[in-house]
Amino acid sequence: MRARMSLAAFLAILIGLPAPVFGQQPAPPPQAAPAPAAPAPAAPVPAATVETLKILVLQGQNAVNSIAGGVATMPVVEVHDENDQPVEGADVVFELPATGPGGSFPGGQFVKSVKSNLQGQAGAPFMPNPETGRFTIKVTATLRNRTGHNTITQTNALDAAAQAKSGTRKISWWKVAIIGGAAAVVVGVVLATRGGSSSSSSNTITLTPGTPTFGAP
Repeated sequence: MRARMSLAAFLAILIGLPAPVFGQQPAPPPQAAPAPAAPAPAAPVPAATVETLKILVLQGQNAVNSIAGGVATMPVVEVHDENDQPVEGADVVFELPATGPGGSFPGGQFVKSVKSNLQGQAGAPFMPNPETGRFTIKVTATLRNRTGHNTITQTNALDAAAQAKSGTRKISWWKVAIIGGAAAVVVGVVLATRGGSSSSSSNTITLTPGTPTFGAP
């Protein structure tokens, strides 16, 4: 028996399309290509630092350290802004040379970072190494996008009395007090002038981790 040709098959033959097969589901339409993923947002470009901070050397410039006594003059600096006002909370980094004459900070480190106090001052005690000669301590201060640089030159000497003859000033950290329940480290800076002069001066740096309460005098 001759199979009947469906109308759809007949029309497909007329227009040149393949005839549909009985019972076969029509092919699904082609899927559209997925859209490309949106590019990730670019990371914000950090603001360029501006050289507006000034680093004044209060102690340690041209100091002579005693290798025999294991004593070095601690570098102390004061950070000022463009208006010559002290800068509190600046990150002050002291960097000793990794080789040659120099020394090391506590823990055997060559780099020490501290925060400047209310007066803009910061210091970093270190031990001299056994190598004699001159060396440079690099000092960098940073506060947000502002920065400043300076250097401190010192010398390591074998003579234990070299520091006394150098005319440099020594700093003593001497008093810890508890005021109104808040710990306040009161740093007495004793600047003793050597070399026959009988005059002396003193200054006090107060590092206060919190808000102290002062009682009546």
